[in-house]
Amino acid sequence: MNPLILMDAGLLSLLLVIGVPVPFCFAGAVLLLMLFGDFGSTSFLIGAGFNKLNSIVLIAIPLYILAGGIMGSGGIATRLIDLADSMIGRLRGGLGLVLIVTAAVFGAISGMASSAVAAIGTVMIPRMVERGYDRGYAATLVAASSVLALLIPPSASMILYGWVTGTSILACFLAPIVPGLILVSLLAGWNMIMTRKMPIRQPEPAPLRQVGTEVIFRTKKAAAGLMMPLIILGFIYGGITTPTEAAAVAVVYAIPIAIYVYREMNWKDMGQVFWRAAQTSGVLMIMIFFASMLGRIWTLENVPQDILESFLQVSDNPIVLLLLANLFLMIIGMFMEDVSGILLAAPLLLPVMTQAGVDPIHFAAIIATNLGMGLITPPTAPLLYFAALIGKTSLSGMLKPALVFVLFAYLPVVLLTTFVPALSMWLPNLILGLN
Repeated sequence: MNPLILMDAGLLSLLLVIGVPVPFCFAGAVLLLMLFGDFGSTSFLIGAGFNKLNSIVLIAIPLYILAGGIMGSGGIATRLIDLADSMIGRLRGGLGLVLIVTAAVFGAISGMASSAVAAIGTVMIPRMVERGYDRGYAATLVAASSVLALLIPPSASMILYGWVTGTSILACFLAPIVPGLILVSLLAGWNMIMTRKMPIRQPEPAPLRQVGTEVIFRTKKAAAGLMMPLIILGFIYGGITTPTEAAAVAVVYAIPIAIYVYREMNWKDMGQVFWRAAQTSGVLMIMIFFASMLGRIWTLENVPQDILESFLQVSDNPIVLLLLANLFLMIIGMFMEDVSGILLAAPLLLPVMTQAGVDPIHFAAIIATNLGMGLITPPTAPLLYFAALIGKTSLSGMLKPALVFVLFAYLPVVLLTTFVPALSMWLPNLILGLN
């Protein structure tokens, strides 16, 4: 491999480790190659970056970010939490189950793990602490559950993966669903185990009729919010809209719900949500621009082929190749959030996956589960730090439950997803008729 490329990869790793914002890490790596590389005119790199941004698919990402922001600030998330609480909140550890279920539903609207932490964590962590849950555990569960936004469609990460690899976005949406449901079950089971010794104050048992009445009341209040994922997914898989058009429909639907139905926002508040969404989207676009330039150079320098050759030097056994790819993805996930991780890892590892006989749709689920696990894996764990900030707690109090979730919930899902392709391919084959 070109020594300059090795130096460039080292610089990128160093910048990530010391905590430089990810867009500037990519920019620094590109700048090094432009200054010291022998690529002739570098104008083609700038063109490559802008050409990547000139895609109708990418418009969906800021729209889903905006829909998630409206959902969090407009009272939609709170009503979904109240509904889930009325159904299962009286169970032992029930508020933890409420959090997990709500995160899965929220993932079907926002598509962003960080948005789920912000919207759900601000509501659920104080409520859980008030009922006797450990604050560090509550923040950890928020981080672990928010990763479901990567797995439950429509996922911004899967949009990017499909765009980068040229794979059907609809198929990519479907691939991680079954692994996501398995993860929900494992998180719920470990929540029940880990909360047994906590001094949790459970709501008083209520007659079935009273519970039913409360559920009906909460369902009516949350009905408008519950319609959002149904509309989004129904329009996409019903062939009515593309994923980008469905994102626009979600925004148009969410605005009157937040302002006129729930009356939790006014137009001034809406302007602030638009501004925050624009800031987040701007950062993502800058990151995509520089990541596209870096990827173009690395492709020209045959970096994907070099990675494949280095893996094959270890072993040409498909199982070993898959394990090496999983390790590579988990390390990337520990230093980057899912969007930048996909931009970097998907084009680099796809030749390795092809060599191992992995379908690109199956790889979509592998990359989503691996990067999701990396997001909560110490010592870096970007989502843990964000959840600690939201929950006003220290990272030390989150490490033990985080390791339990990583080792006994996420790792089994990653291995099952990797070595049982049917978990990822069943829904795409069933719904899209790929076979």
